[in-house]
Amino acid sequence: MIAENNKIAPGISFIDEAFDSTKTVGYHLIIQIDINGVKLAVKEIHKNKYIAFESYTFQNVYDFDTIADLINILVRESRLVQHNYKLVSCIIVNSISTIVPAPLFEDSKKIVYLKFNAAFEGDNTVLVDDIKNIDAKNIFAIPNVLKTKLASLYSKIDYHHFSSVLIESLLLQNKNQTIKKLFVHTQPSHFEAIVIEGKKLLFYNTFNYFTAEDFIYYLLFVCEQLQLNPEIIETVLIGEVEKNSEIYVIAQKYIRNIKLGERTDDADYSYQLHTLPKHSYFTLFNNYLDNG
Repeated sequence: MIAENNKIAPGISFIDEAFDSTKTVGYHLIIQIDINGVKLAVKEIHKNKYIAFESYTFQNVYDFDTIADLINILVRESRLVQHNYKLVSCIIVNSISTIVPAPLFEDSKKIVYLKFNAAFEGDNTVLVDDIKNIDAKNIFAIPNVLKTKLASLYSKIDYHHFSSVLIESLLLQNKNQTIKKLFVHTQPSHFEAIVIEGKKLLFYNTFNYFTAEDFIYYLLFVCEQLQLNPEIIETVLIGEVEKNSEIYVIAQKYIRNIKLGERTDDADYSYQLHTLPKHSYFTLFNNYLDNG
């Protein structure tokens, strides 16, 4: 039984026959963590090919301190965690981040910048991502209890905030476009609204929601505030959403030009991973992590 106090449960698992536990020194492990669960992907570096994926769901988890305790269960149950990898990247999904133009950024003031725009408590390490396409810095925090736990598993980990990966990948996808687009990155309890016009990031924000009605209320609020016509604006949904979901159905009622997007497929995927929807796991499967 994988669950302990009903707090962690296995989800999807695809591990290609090509995955060899004796050759993981040539692999890149990507771990994405939020209060809803953990997702893992493994890329064979020299082939630029994803060969494994696992997901785990948390129940009744409300903070990252609890997640640190659940990592012990993950280590026991996962076929991917306990190996020596060449690269390990960890994507943190939380709302504790803020973007600062690179010319205005001073590293000694990064905590001040973050506290000005995001409320956070406890013992944290403040880190910085580069968002190169808009010449900006994304400042974010990771709880030290989680950082310490992961450091006990891997000697070196590159940490990134999920919004850095999301924004950079969308900018790269649309660098040759000239029209304004609204992207909606959906997660079980929150979504990100991103407005991009060619190479320019016009808007980014995160909204918590509990129902489909909450979702459409905030999305239409974004359109109103930015003077985006729901009858015209091209709207692209990515992340954990399906066409038959309540979110997609209600969005179709109010936004005419809507569709599911696709990941930037700069890498190859094993045949098993091809069954995963291309609009899902947008920040997990991303080459930004190789050089971010």
